[in-house]
Amino acid sequence: MSFELTKLHGHYVGGLVLPGLEPGSTGQQSELLAFTEDRIRARGVGEVLVVYICHPEVGWNAVVGSRCEGLSELTIGDSLVRVPAGYFARFVPDGEHSDPVDDVWHQVEIAEKEGLIERAHREEVAVLGPSGLTQLYISLA
Repeated sequence: MSFELTKLHGHYVGGLVLPGLEPGSTGQQSELLAFTEDRIRARGVGEVLVVYICHPEVGWNAVVGSRCEGLSELTIGDSLVRVPAGYFARFVPDGEHSDPVDDVWHQVEIAEKEGLIERAHREEVAVLGPSGLTQLYISLA
């Protein structure tokens, strides 16, 4: 397991909302997410972002889309979410699991259990590159 601490600048992500989608390998491998990712890629987007957002009253939701500058760049039906600037733990697959999605989420679980990171449970971002590489940015407390 390896990860690096990094500071992300605030940015917007515009895309489609998936209610009730929780962070983790199960959610990220769901058929609905795969279908939604395909719809976003059909727009000519190379790098798809999945932003997981937790609301205290309704739980987790996700916005599947791409970086944008603001409302003017949204497609009709899209929602806009802002990922605030902050410190994140960046995880990339290290080959311990054959599936890269399982690999990165497993690393997050281990790092949290071992006390190496303390999750803030704010915006968490999965970056799905055109080649299928998954990177995770886990918000830190």
